[in-house]
Amino acid sequence: MAYGMYGSAFADEPVYRNCSVTVAQGDTLWDIAWRHTENKEDVREVMHRISRANALKSRHIYPGQVLQVPMRVQDSGLMVATK
Repeated sequence: MAYGMYGSAFADEPVYRNCSVTVAQGDTLWDIAWRHTENKEDVREVMHRISRANALKSRHIYPGQVLQVPMRVQDSGLMVATK
């Protein structure tokens, strides 16, 4: 019996905490997602998390809009830094 995959099969799911971001003139959902993307993470996945957190029906956002951006929480309880 092989147990090589045991650790990864039962790895904890990442924990996210929302932070508020106010959309600035000229911002796109892609821009905001990119600023909150960790190394080696796909920006499209971050866009999807933002869309879900805000129940966005489309990718259109507007200046002054406040978005909840899910940020991964480290084991220490601190949120992962952004770009």
